Amino acid sequence: MGIDQARESVTLSELDLRIVQALQINPRASWSQVGRLLGVDPSTAARRWSRLVEHGAAWVSCQPLQDLDPALAVIEVVARPGRVLDVAAELAGDPQSMTIDVAAGTRDLLVTAACADEAALASYLLDRVAQVPQVAGVRSHIVVRAYTEASRWRLRTLTPEQEQAIAATVPTVAESSRVHVRGPIDQALVGVLSEDGRQTHGEVAARVGASESTVRRRIHALIGSGVLRLRCEVARGLTEWRTSEWFFLRVPSDRIDEAGQLLAAVPEVRAVLSAAGPYNLLVAVWLRSVADGQRLEIQLTRRLPHVEVADRSVVIRPYKLVGRLLDERGFATGVVPLDLGTAPTSRRARSE
Repeated sequence: MGIDQARESVTLSELDLRIVQALQINPRASWSQVGRLLGVDPSTAARRWSRLVEHGAAWVSCQPLQDLDPALAVIEVVARPGRVLDVAAELAGDPQSMTIDVAAGTRDLLVTAACADEAALASYLLDRVAQVPQVAGVRSHIVVRAYTEASRWRLRTLTPEQEQAIAATVPTVAESSRVHVRGPIDQALVGVLSEDGRQTHGEVAARVGASESTVRRRIHALIGSGVLRLRCEVARGLTEWRTSEWFFLRVPSDRIDEAGQLLAAVPEVRAVLSAAGPYNLLVAVWLRSVADGQRLEIQLTRRLPHVEVADRSVVIRPYKLVGRLLDERGFATGVVPLDLGTAPTSRRARSE
């Protein structure tokens, strides 16, 4: 059976969904911890996860180190007629383009980009994205603050007690011992863990050229301090959250914090980003249907009457998600390792 046929046959059982949520909470939890939480043998949990990873149905990656304070932007791209997927494929090889959505509405693509600093972001926008021959238009929204982002989103298949139990296994570091990014090794960890956030300490050590004890200590400290955020993702088409949508909001400047915090608490919301631009609050959601998007919009305007929903776009195809290249069903087919220090030129993706 070919890989495409195998993916067609993949479904998620209730156990699979619970394993995924457990890893959403603690992406590096041991299989003994996961098994104990779910009441299954650790080898069963490990085997189920391996099957999901093998088919691209679920994976663990990571985000830029928080202490590096990367420059972020959501980029609207309009492609020349009939060239939308060509542009998506061209930009997907860039480590700066963390996420790419093919969208309906007034933009063809929504690209979430991360660069080392504002100068690098400007270079990526002007020297890379705007210079792609098939691109007809670009409009960017510089991110000021993230009120919530997708590493905090949950499937909601575990009980509150199970959520608390797995959360207790996440490494913690006392505030007085909070670590900061110290050098190339920490940035190298991101590149390796963006390919597979569950690699063993020994595997990571061999990749970054450090001792296993150093890698173990740094990963524990970075995660415990919140500097390193790993993400367990799942092919959206295998869940009940079949629809993805972006909302573009206009909010009075003195109400942005209030709106951002309220929206961050909505279960369907994956990301809430304040931005410098014509829309000062951008919201990404996962929904059960397009109709749910309309209902959510009505609820938002009722709870936040001072907020204007200026525009919205339904994602008609996910193309890339935090470094993972996706097929039309959202299955991972390859990876572009995260590297904020890379110059803004195309880079070949690694297939899985």
